[in-house]
Amino acid sequence: MNIDILDFSQKLISKCIPIKVHRLSQSMLNDFLSLEHSEFHSMIYYHLTQCLHQYFRQCKTSTIYNLITPFHTHYTILCLSKEEDEYLLLGPFMENPIDESMIYPIINNLQLTLDYAVNLKFYYQSIPFIENTTILEILYTIHESITQSSLLPEVHTLDLSILTHQDSSYTLLLEDMNRTSMYKAIEERYAEEEKMLSYITSGDVILAQSHWENSPIHLQSLSRLQDSLRNRKDLLIVANTLFRKAAQAGGVHPIYLDEISSKWAIRIEQTNSFAELDAMPRKMIHAYCLLTKNRSMAQYSPIVQKALTFIHLNLSSSLSVKKIANEVNLSPDYLTRLFKKELNITVICYINTKRIYKSLKLLATTNLSIGEIGDLVGLSNTAYFHTLFKKEIGLSPNQYRKQLKSN
Repeated sequence: MNIDILDFSQKLISKCIPIKVHRLSQSMLNDFLSLEHSEFHSMIYYHLTQCLHQYFRQCKTSTIYNLITPFHTHYTILCLSKEEDEYLLLGPFMENPIDESMIYPIINNLQLTLDYAVNLKFYYQSIPFIENTTILEILYTIHESITQSSLLPEVHTLDLSILTHQDSSYTLLLEDMNRTSMYKAIEERYAEEEKMLSYITSGDVILAQSHWENSPIHLQSLSRLQDSLRNRKDLLIVANTLFRKAAQAGGVHPIYLDEISSKWAIRIEQTNSFAELDAMPRKMIHAYCLLTKNRSMAQYSPIVQKALTFIHLNLSSSLSVKKIANEVNLSPDYLTRLFKKELNITVICYINTKRIYKSLKLLATTNLSIGEIGDLVGLSNTAYFHTLFKKEIGLSPNQYRKQLKSN
């Protein structure tokens, strides 16, 4: 056989059409098919091996076979000489695209888990589309050049797209692959969850919501696999718990976490619309991120955190440095120094600022008098309340309320 012509033909085909071309022999089959090492490609080559074994049992010299694998990919094989164990293999290629509706029957036929759908989509994107007639014309020419015969080779199709009974080696391969796929899916899910929860912990609402929408694995996509309202709600309850724990890691006190998580738990149970439940995660993420941003005390020492929590819970009461110091078991002077060091503000200034900003909400959402609002925020001396308010906001409480109404 003219090896030079064969080598030249192999190189020429590779240059002219986007397809892999291999010199193949039955004796070297195992070496040829051990080029790929990933588990997914091991399975591809396992099936190609099975197909080629069947081909070798029935092929004849000067024949061309169009081999169709269980992946619905095509290989074209020219048997130059069965006696000399010389074959030319072209492929894989596809004559028609594999659409979404075909992938799942293929997965079912191969006995794979659904996790491999993504692998298959990427695999098919890498396979060229070539008409079989183009390949046949090339192989006819090669055959004629090597054999010096004008007779066209016989062309046969060997369709092995539907799996027949597989031996135990494939069962073992599947068990290993599906086990590995399951482990990877779990690892990916946990990694994606951790990344998104870290954004809630840092109070970054933009990154948290974006990651929720773009992540390939999240509770929202899982919920769409469920067909019952109860399952959808249960998944949101899980999300609520995860978001709460993330905000807690961000330094939010449990009392605020309990308040917001209880609110969302009630909303989840009271909602009976699939559309509203689907929209809920984004709103929950937004709420928990804002809570972390506004209520996080992670940057403060445990003693100062304890003092801040006591202040927040008792803004309406009479507060003094001595009373707060007694609560955290420190001397008033030491607490004052700690507060100034960590917050760059005195204890009393911090208390009064929080009271003023609490009054803003009451001025905007109630019809209570200025005096009543002052009492509710712990500033019962109305003149003092007016003075602090104007210093902080630049307007008197009445001017601020009028401005709100005019807007």
